[in-house]
Amino acid sequence: MSKLHLVFGGRVKDPRGLDFDLETIDLVGLYGNYADAEDAWRGKAQRTVDDAEMKYVIVHLHRLLEPDGDGTTRPRESA
Repeated sequence: MSKLHLVFGGRVKDPRGLDFDLETIDLVGLYGNYADAEDAWRGKAQRTVDDAEMKYVIVHLHRLLEPDGDGTTRPRESA
């Protein structure tokens, strides 16, 4: 399984937080490894460096899909 990463950004209410204004969300893309995601994030973040209310982030989707963190898929238990 590839380690999916989502890169997105937008205007935030507080530069120290992650409360995004959904009207300004910029979905940059999905990437199969952290290095590619970081390159995309860096490019977008550097273009908006002078705007403190703009923030770009990398979301580790693979961690959300496999919260146990060992990369294995476990069958669901039947009820």
